[in-house]
Amino acid sequence: MQRKLTYHLGKKEQKLDKQLIRELKKLANKHSIQYALLWYIYLFGEAALTKLYRIYRYLSEKTIRENTVRKQLEQLQRKGLIKRIGDKYYSLVDPREVVDLFDKERSRAGKIGATLRHMKIKNKSMKISPGLSYYTKKVIDEAQKLIRKGKKAVALDLISHTLLPLRENAVLWLWHGDLFVYYEPKTRQRWRVIESKEISNLLKKLGFTEGIMILHTLGHNEVSKIIKKMFSRGSYSWPWARSISYGLKQLGLLHEIDDLFRIQLKKLNNRIELTLWNLYSKQLLANYTINWKHETPEPLKNKHYIIATVLGKQHVKKEIEENSYFSKWRI
Repeated sequence: MQRKLTYHLGKKEQKLDKQLIRELKKLANKHSIQYALLWYIYLFGEAALTKLYRIYRYLSEKTIRENTVRKQLEQLQRKGLIKRIGDKYYSLVDPREVVDLFDKERSRAGKIGATLRHMKIKNKSMKISPGLSYYTKKVIDEAQKLIRKGKKAVALDLISHTLLPLRENAVLWLWHGDLFVYYEPKTRQRWRVIESKEISNLLKKLGFTEGIMILHTLGHNEVSKIIKKMFSRGSYSWPWARSISYGLKQLGLLHEIDDLFRIQLKKLNNRIELTLWNLYSKQLLANYTINWKHETPEPLKNKHYIIATVLGKQHVKKEIEENSYFSKWRI
């Protein structure tokens, strides 16, 4: 929406402005009618259902029921973008700040799910597996439900083992900028790092903050049940969950890194300090501390100090990645 529409702010005209309708229609075509409604409420500060119903009819050019509009507004409420008081709806955000929630780009699989819109997939020519779109959306929907219930540790653990490439017993130790550093006890080179701007933005939208991320280990038992139920593949449920991250990697949403890093962990009583720096340049990248009264996860579980090299390359061989469950999302 162009800033030129701000001249409508404060006006309470009963007659619909033709220029405003044209601009709202552009938004509806580019993003969605729901996003256009959000803009209308924002421009006027408040709007009654009867007015929004009228707007919706202009934008959709269809005969619709008032209940259809009410459901669209309920979705905006659940997203925390508007609130309802009596018979009026009020704006809570600037629509420019949440436009990525209404990305209307389509792939061969049809409309991209809410997860992929969050992750800003905008390339119309991008081919996306219907299964990948389905499961990534399912993961994010479940994470959002968990957060609404106050189960942030469970939501973070679910994301760590699906959208990020962590095995069942791996630990996500650090999120800093677009970097995610994790510990894989099953592999020979146990410390890994992967880069993803999209997942970083997604976590911010879900209410997480950068730093030491071992909170997720407290939700692992519940996530085990969720993953088994979500994928329904018995002992293969965990590999299926992890394969989502490889699908996202194929789409360019996760990236390997050529640099090497060094990580240092210190534990003193109920406090943990983490430091990360570039092994080549010696540049300090991150330094975080956290109060931790729970059982300390690996590899600091029975130690007070650790320093290790962090690799930016995946441990999966290319030929394995191309001919196993890692490649199930190829089109």
